[in-house]
Amino acid sequence: GMPPLQPPLDLGQAVRVNQWRPDGTARVEYRGTQWDAEVASPGVVRADTMYIVDTRGSTLVLSDRRP
Repeated sequence: GMPPLQPPLDLGQAVRVNQWRPDGTARVEYRGTQWDAEVASPGVVRADTMYIVDTRGSTLVLSDRRP
């Protein structure tokens, strides 16, 4: 099976959102690279700056406040 995911070292780091898509996913810039991202829950406010609260594979999971 797959190894368990380690808690990301980047937890709580701010990312810059380049684009929000209609489905609630985003393209963000972090460490000079483009990432796919999604909100942690439907109630999360979509802002220009978001915070990493988790990862799902290579997708960053974002919240509007630090974890």
